[in-house]
Amino acid sequence: MTKKNNLISDVFEDFRGKVGKRAKPIIFSKKISKSTVYISKKTGTVYHSPNISAQESLSVWSEKIYSKKIDSNKILYTSNNPIMKSRHYYSALFLNDMLKNNKIKFCDYGAGEGNFGCELLKINKKIQFNFTEDSLHIYKNTYNLIKKKSKNIFYGHNGSIESSLLNKNFKNFDAASLLWTLCNCVKPLEILETIHKSLKENGLLLISESSRILVPFKKPIYNFFVQKYETQNTHPWYFSFNSLSNLLEISGFRIIKNNRYYDENDLVIIAQKKNKKNHRPIIKKDNLNDVIKFFKEWERTSQFLKNINK
Repeated sequence: MTKKNNLISDVFEDFRGKVGKRAKPIIFSKKISKSTVYISKKTGTVYHSPNISAQESLSVWSEKIYSKKIDSNKILYTSNNPIMKSRHYYSALFLNDMLKNNKIKFCDYGAGEGNFGCELLKINKKIQFNFTEDSLHIYKNTYNLIKKKSKNIFYGHNGSIESSLLNKNFKNFDAASLLWTLCNCVKPLEILETIHKSLKENGLLLISESSRILVPFKKPIYNFFVQKYETQNTHPWYFSFNSLSNLLEISGFRIIKNNRYYDENDLVIIAQKKNKKNHRPIIKKDNLNDVIKFFKEWERTSQFLKNINK
């Protein structure tokens, strides 16, 4: 096996959650991360282990984070806030710059409360905006919201992203989106495989992530490895530009546009579907020692700022 093929195989193993001797643990205090953070020795990919199952993760988001049973004053997460709305608006503009206001068949996978759909439909009223959402009560609210905003026939799918393939209306999309969701997916290869199958040839995929690996610090490390929900870890993956690009490459996509993620809060990417038979993944690894040094400096800087603000 060639060195290039070995590296492709390493990336596959990373995103299948294989740890063992192929990854180096980073020992943080429990105040930073309650579960072990690993860095792949071969590719520099950063991930948590052990992870909860895909079903447990969905349950946490539906019943503990997004739950309608929670007092409105104690909601753990909502995209109905100015910061998230601005993120969605920025992503919608970024995508529509390529769509040129054309009429297309579109799907937002894991749409949540539907704010991205509202922003995109404001900008481009010609889009047929379809969506998936696993949580039933959020799905109902989002469906009603899109119904008010859209002038076109559209479809919603209440269920997992993978199960949408069984829905006859969720095929042959011109473009799709997966926003601040891939980092929560226990099995990201299966998610991207589903989206790849649902897109037309050369279809586009918009991905937005809060990627803060190997870029200037924008917030304390204590706020990065999410523990504020007092739930199991729901973010198994922490992407750098290279690790997210590698994941897309082995899934049959190639990045054709990205923002200035180095000095932005978020990494926004448009990737194009490729024919897997002819696609040759381009892998760009992160250096293990660079990633370790990055985290150590981030922890040290965060502690310094914490001390002077006491």
